[in-house]
Amino acid sequence: MTRHEGDMERTFAALPPAHGRGFAQTWWGQAWLRALEDTALDSGQVKTGRGLARAGAVGAVSVRPGRITAVVQDRDRTTHRADVLLAELPAEQWDRLLDLAVERSGHVAALLDREMPTHLVEDAASEGIDLLPGLGDLEPECDCGAWDHCGHTAALCYQVARLLDQDPFVLFLMRGRAEDALLEALRARSAAPAETAPEPDGVDAAEAYAAGDILP
Repeated sequence: MTRHEGDMERTFAALPPAHGRGFAQTWWGQAWLRALEDTALDSGQVKTGRGLARAGAVGAVSVRPGRITAVVQDRDRTTHRADVLLAELPAEQWDRLLDLAVERSGHVAALLDREMPTHLVEDAASEGIDLLPGLGDLEPECDCGAWDHCGHTAALCYQVARLLDQDPFVLFLMRGRAEDALLEALRARSAAPAETAPEPDGVDAAEAYAAGDILP
């Protein structure tokens, strides 16, 4: 269940323990976890976080521009507030990303189906717009005192991978644009009339005939 705190914050109820593979069934969810695993200096902490998330130790997740937050319970039942920061896209990059989204047919429909269009991410990256996080982009903060990714921030990232699998708009919100505002901007761009084509050079046929430029 998702609770909307406002246009720029969503809170997702705690998910039950994960069974089977459990995490990152989609290509964009897998890219999210690669960013965590490539960034964290201690693979043991990543493994601990995966175990905590799998056990259902991550509480409700708050998602807002630039930050995700949850309370994570250790195996000894102590709790810690974990945050992971992801930079928002600047306004000019958002404008270009929206333009790219409507340039190819199918992008908007895919988003409405809760799918992340591969070509949209690739086209954006080719213009220097990184929608998905990469190495070093997921910045951890935790009240346990760790300065790098700890088991708590890793657990939060694994839980968010499950949320991203279900709804890629979670990533757009982290990058600074709420779902309703994003869809409204896409609709406005899709409905914008095409520029009127310029009239070709030349003169009216009747005028040309009267001037003797056309032989009878």
